[in-house]
Amino acid sequence: MNTTNFNNAIELQAVALEVDIKQRGHQYGIRHRANSPSKSESLSKIRMRTGLKEGTVNRVGYTFPRTLIYPHTGSGKGQGGIKGSRWQNRYGETIKTNPRSMGKAGTGNRQAKPFIDEALHGPEGVVKITEIAAVEMGASVTGNLFIDKNNIGKP
Repeated sequence: MNTTNFNNAIELQAVALEVDIKQRGHQYGIRHRANSPSKSESLSKIRMRTGLKEGTVNRVGYTFPRTLIYPHTGSGKGQGGIKGSRWQNRYGETIKTNPRSMGKAGTGNRQAKPFIDEALHGPEGVVKITEIAAVEMGASVTGNLFIDKNNIGKP
């Protein structure tokens, strides 16, 4: 299999999906607020990563600041998810979700903005990446069907 073509095609599509995620976030109005505790915009920090196994891309992943989960799910202070969570504050103390806020994500003034899910399930998302993988691997398989094993290495 020509791994260079396969890897390049997958990585190009993964970058296109990264751009799509960022654009959908901007369309939902996700912006860096002046009173935000973070120093810079979170959408610009979304990054694509690929993993290789035996020289071939075998996984595509995206990293982003955890603060983007809040607008994505519509959660925030007083509006937790169904299960809740635990975390440590800057003093090393373990904090848990207040039971009174559980199940309120996506309600009130914090509506869910599922920009990541929409991009992943959209036309440039996972389906497109799997199509590229199927076509490239199919071309490799069909290209190897008609190789004469007896003439390998002979001029």
